[in-house]
Order: sequence, then structure tokens, then C-alpha cells
Amino acid sequence: MINISNQEATEILISVIAISLALSLNSMGVGEAFSDVPYFVQLASFFLIVVGTGFVLHELAHKFTAIYFGHLAQFRMWTQGLMLMGILAVLPTRFMFIAPGAVYIRGWGRQITREENGIISAAGPAMNLLIALCAIIAYVFVGPLAMEVGSAGAQVELLSSLAWINVFLGLFNMIPIFPLDGSKIWAWSPVVYVLLGGILAVLFFTV
Repeated sequence: MINISNQEATEILISVIAISLALSLNSMGVGEAFSDVPYFVQLASFFLIVVGTGFVLHELAHKFTAIYFGHLAQFRMWTQGLMLMGILAVLPTRFMFIAPGAVYIRGWGRQITREENGIISAAGPAMNLLIALCAIIAYVFVGPLAMEVGSAGAQVELLSSLAWINVFLGLFNMIPIFPLDGSKIWAWSPVVYVLLGGILAVLFFTV
């Protein structure tokens, strides 16, 4: 049965809120955030939608794919990652490291095969790609119409940001270095790695 426990839901919510607050603080700076609270809230809400959607659906794609193969999979927060993210958010460097948690998978009565591990890993970047493509298609239809009626700003920015950030998240996770998804996808199928990574790379340099 595919479900999300109360603990998982709570930890996902905390992680997503932490990401949005950290990115907002990092973008504005602590001083400006306190002096312009309404804009800080607006920016945090923007990151909550754009980055939170990509992060949550990426992790849930891993979870549900693993469960499909009969394995145990649960999202868990990474306390050290949250602390590091908070520290970097208030520093004036503008550098960010986003790793609030991940889906932990283990075999249930048997080992996870290399093929299963590769498919489970590919599900995350593939989900980011799907979100990006949906945002691009919506942008193609909504963008010109919004511009024609003079209300392009928020809708176009939201869709374009949703597309670009999901392409970035997917491509970043395709880096073939453990424990990123790319290392496990490459170990399973270099062909799938090149196809999925290639599409994300093309979109990254065009979107």
C-alpha cells in the first residue's frame, strides 16, 4: 500500500518551509528581510511553490517507485543538512547547500537489484523533467495570452521559474557522484543516463 505517514508528512513540510525561508534569507540578506517583511513573505511563498514542488515530487517519485518494487521507503529529515542550510542562509556569501532530507530505501526480504536501484534513482530527475515540460507547455499557451491582456508578470515568472528550477534540480541530481541519483543511474544503464541527462542539459541551456 502506498501511503505517507504523519511523521513523513511533518518532516516533508518542515523541510520545504526551511528551504523557502533559507532561500529567501539568502536572496535578500537578513537585514533587508527584517526591514521588508511583506516582500520576504512574498519571496518565501514563491520559493515554497517553485522549489518546494520540485523537491517534494522528486522525493515522492523515489518513494513510490521503490514501493512499486516492493521495498520500504520513507522520507527522513537530515538535521545536519537543515542546520547547514540555515547557517549558509544568513551568511553574506549567497552560496547555498540544499539538503534537508531524502527518501531512505531498503529491501524488504531481499536485496535491491542494480536495475531497480537505477530505475528508482531515475524516477526523481524524470519527475523534475515532467514538471518542467508541463510548465513550459503552460508557458507557451499562457504567456502570450497573459501578455496580450496585460497581466503577464506573475504568471509568466512563476511558470518560467518552475521550469528552470526543475530542470536545474534534475540536472544537478544527474551528476554521476555518489550519493546523487546520477551515479546509480549510470551504474544501471549508461544509455538511460545519457538520454535523461541529455534532455535535461538541452533544456538547461535553452529554457
